[in-house]
Amino acid sequence: MSENFAADLHHRATAAMQAGRADADALGGQVEVSRYTSDATASHELNLLRRCPQPVAAGSSLASSGAWVSMTYLGIPLLLVRQESGEVQAFLNVCRHRGARVVPEGSGSEARAFVCPYHAWTYRPDGALRGVPQSFGFPCLKQEESGLRKLATVERAGLVWVILDPDLSQRDPSESLGSLMNNLESLAGLSTPMAFAPRSYEVEANWKLLIDGAFEAYHFKVAHRKTIAHMFVDNMQVVDEFDLNRRLYLIKAKFLEDAPEAAGFDPRKYGNLTYFFFPNTTILVQPDHAQLSSLEPISATRTRVHELTLIPEPPASDKASAYWPANDDLYRRTLAEDYELAESIQSGLASGANDVLTFGTFEYSALRFHSQLQQHIADLHAER
Repeated sequence: MSENFAADLHHRATAAMQAGRADADALGGQVEVSRYTSDATASHELNLLRRCPQPVAAGSSLASSGAWVSMTYLGIPLLLVRQESGEVQAFLNVCRHRGARVVPEGSGSEARAFVCPYHAWTYRPDGALRGVPQSFGFPCLKQEESGLRKLATVERAGLVWVILDPDLSQRDPSESLGSLMNNLESLAGLSTPMAFAPRSYEVEANWKLLIDGAFEAYHFKVAHRKTIAHMFVDNMQVVDEFDLNRRLYLIKAKFLEDAPEAAGFDPRKYGNLTYFFFPNTTILVQPDHAQLSSLEPISATRTRVHELTLIPEPPASDKASAYWPANDDLYRRTLAEDYELAESIQSGLASGANDVLTFGTFEYSALRFHSQLQQHIADLHAER
């Protein structure tokens, strides 16, 4: 962790405490309810999400050359393969002959070839087309141009990030992850962490309702009174923007109690750091580990949540094997409180009670997110 990064957070947190509020000059505003309920809006957002880096798997789930994972994400069939070079490459899991899914969903190791179940067209682990039965029937086939379509792929912070739009295969996902990813990877244990306790489940709410909650601390003392509210200062979160991404620092009560010095300040000891990668991924950093939450919209009113705990190394003792699940349990109970409220909000949106949702000045970061999201959707339409 850089000294300037820690010192700056100490300065920002101290100033917020002295002022009695964080980001006092920010403005509030409103968001139309239709943005959370419209099928047309959901479709536009899905197109945008497919053009942004998505953390689709843990790097540790592809442990060695030839390891592979087949999945569907944002409606796109994917095949991830660890190459001989050590890098992970993502492909569209779609045969170039008649469009069948080449590899059924699942995972494996030491792959030597992938065979389409329809006509047995065969692909190498690097995606190249290796063989076509009765190839004489395809005199115009350019085999060197008929491999599985590659997708832009990079492995950062122990996660495989993929841009799902094949037309953007030459784009470097790291450009979108930006300097905020560099900052995240500079934290101890988060350059190449191990994956632990993955799970996926569905929430009956628009994905943006789940994002909104991460961008403000106003709800903490009420919504989380049964779990973690006592650990944090009331409504005190410092926000730093990195282009479309942002880092949020939720200040712990321990900061007030200990009044730590700037020299040697450890932000992870005195607050929770949340790294948000636009538009739908958060990584919550705690003192000795982190937790990924990636939101996959299913419809305007339903979201699939993908969670993954990032730990420094695999559990090597009974103590560690008990410690990490206990941490996960608290995290998941806290998120359950948020998501139960999100489902309550979603059901209320259909009632017509509100045409807009209102955000206060200390909830400005959610408004900024909505504005940026709308602008990028508009820009995408303009391009087309």
